[in-house]
Amino acid sequence: MFSQSVLRASPRACFALAVLCCIAGDALGQQGEQRLWKDVTGKFQIRAVLVEQTASAVRLHTADGREISVPIERLSQGDQDYLKSLAAPADNPFAGGTPVSPNRPPAAAGPAVPGTLRAGSESRSAGEEMALPGTGTTLDLSSEPSDREFVPDPQPPAPSIPAAVVPVSAVDAYDKVSAPVPVNLAESRFLVSIGRNKAGSPAETRGRIYAVNLASRKSDLLWDYPSAVRVLDHDAPSGRTLVVDKLDQFQRGGELVMLEGVDTGGPKPLYRRQLPGAGKAGFAPQLDWARLLSGSHAAAIVDRVLYVWDLPAARLIYRIEDAAGSEPPAFSGNQLYMAVPQGGKVSILETATGTIRKAVATGSTLRPGTAFHPNGRLLAVCFSNQYQVWDCASGRIVAEATTTEHLGSHPILWISEKVFRAPLGDAVHLDLGMSVWKYMISASTGPVVVGNRIVVATTSQNCGLASAEIPHPSLEKSIRRLMSAGDEAMLVRPGSSVAIAVEGAGEADKAAIKASLSKGAEKAGWKVNDRAPITLVAKIGRGKTEQLQFRSMGGGPRTVSTASLTPFTAALEIRRGATVLWSRSTENRIPPLLHLQEGETVQDAVKRYEKPDAAFFSHLNLPPRIPKPEISKQVGRSILKDGKWQDL
Repeated sequence: MFSQSVLRASPRACFALAVLCCIAGDALGQQGEQRLWKDVTGKFQIRAVLVEQTASAVRLHTADGREISVPIERLSQGDQDYLKSLAAPADNPFAGGTPVSPNRPPAAAGPAVPGTLRAGSESRSAGEEMALPGTGTTLDLSSEPSDREFVPDPQPPAPSIPAAVVPVSAVDAYDKVSAPVPVNLAESRFLVSIGRNKAGSPAETRGRIYAVNLASRKSDLLWDYPSAVRVLDHDAPSGRTLVVDKLDQFQRGGELVMLEGVDTGGPKPLYRRQLPGAGKAGFAPQLDWARLLSGSHAAAIVDRVLYVWDLPAARLIYRIEDAAGSEPPAFSGNQLYMAVPQGGKVSILETATGTIRKAVATGSTLRPGTAFHPNGRLLAVCFSNQYQVWDCASGRIVAEATTTEHLGSHPILWISEKVFRAPLGDAVHLDLGMSVWKYMISASTGPVVVGNRIVVATTSQNCGLASAEIPHPSLEKSIRRLMSAGDEAMLVRPGSSVAIAVEGAGEADKAAIKASLSKGAEKAGWKVNDRAPITLVAKIGRGKTEQLQFRSMGGGPRTVSTASLTPFTAALEIRRGATVLWSRSTENRIPPLLHLQEGETVQDAVKRYEKPDAAFFSHLNLPPRIPKPEISKQVGRSILKDGKWQDL
């Protein structure tokens, strides 16, 4: 079996003037009157009906039956004034909202929103040390959503924080630095922890929590403890901080500890809670992620199970099996809703009750990353080289694209009204349907966004907290250039002709490969023509022979067996002549657990996975638009260095 496809090489992302929000509604495109549209120079004009408009472009239906997209800045001043006179519809999903951090609400106390866990009363503590239950109410996410209306849950406005770099501590490869946790944004204060547990060196084991002030550019050591620790989250209204303590060198095990007084400089533990599975034989429990939902409630992913607990009472509210991997759930502004990613869909729940409000089908078996827009109405869904943006109130997709870039899945960060930063650093513009910049951060911790600042804890040699402007002027300039380029800047776009070729297939079925690619081309909107200048080239080959070792499991003595694998490789290239415009590739992989059939040797079992996979080509999502090289060069990249973006 072949593994998930990976990115090898690609030019910059696809380009489209995608329509996201109608200014005059669908009825305008069907019943609107024709008018004479002119360009800004006055030399060109066309009679057409306005179909739809985005913030940067219009789609027009011409008198001869064509549909064209025109950047607004190319229109005459009279046409631009006409567009401004049209009222925005009441159901515009992009109306209102202040761009703030999509993965964490601003740390500011305020009235509890009805329906959230914060709105209820706090339970009495069951004791200083208790075990958290791992069994109880289990939600079935395959059940039908409720028919109640989805009411947007926007984020509160974020205070302004400065751009700065604050040194924290020297670190090395054994120090595990946490992501920055907001503790008081009005004072630009964050928490950063450094946990250390080095195998064979118990004397070096320790955990530290620092308070970092970006405004005063100072850091203070709040907690120095003789076991590895990681700060997980802080709840500003209650002043409580959740940490995990006593981690081993593999970042497993540990206990949840609720602290108070961290924001005032005098932290002390309130209680400790053991994770499900602690103390049992085998691997210690793995805590992948946790989030405070109030001063006493938390959601956490432990060994691939998502739990929601009442921590003081050590009580399980509900659990969701196999709803977690590397992609944790996303929360709306006041945590009224939780979006839980699964293979093929995203379920949106009421966080307090677990009631399913929406189910969003992604059309892919991959588990996506998700992020609520700051307006609390839109949900971004991202996986591989695809993304979708859903309007949860109306249940419709308002933006989607297959890009030439591999985007990743988590974390997704909204950095402006119509731009999000994908997990691998691409800034994706919804109107353009492409990556318009690449923001690279050399840190192993996840960043957070507060207003127009991205905040990250650096992890190489010296740990520091850095905040920088995002989006920065270079990105805005790139967007303007790409908007003005138009759809004619594409080498390939819907309606283009492509040829199909198969190289080195050997024992693979060439006809099946060609049929798979033809379907993929049709899905992208292309026409198959053997004489087209753009060619989809499928290649089947063989990789280098590898020696693999397998350890037996189960009863009896442990043995180690060796087997060889000469993997088949599969690759797709989109070429113009000898120039590769886009590619994807894969090769045979062996699963982590190899099950032997009756009488089968380890080598026999490995051979079962050593075969060409023609179906790989039918699983690919081809980018409908590929820009010309001169357009690709307009998409730049920046690396965060010394708290500033250095354009490359």
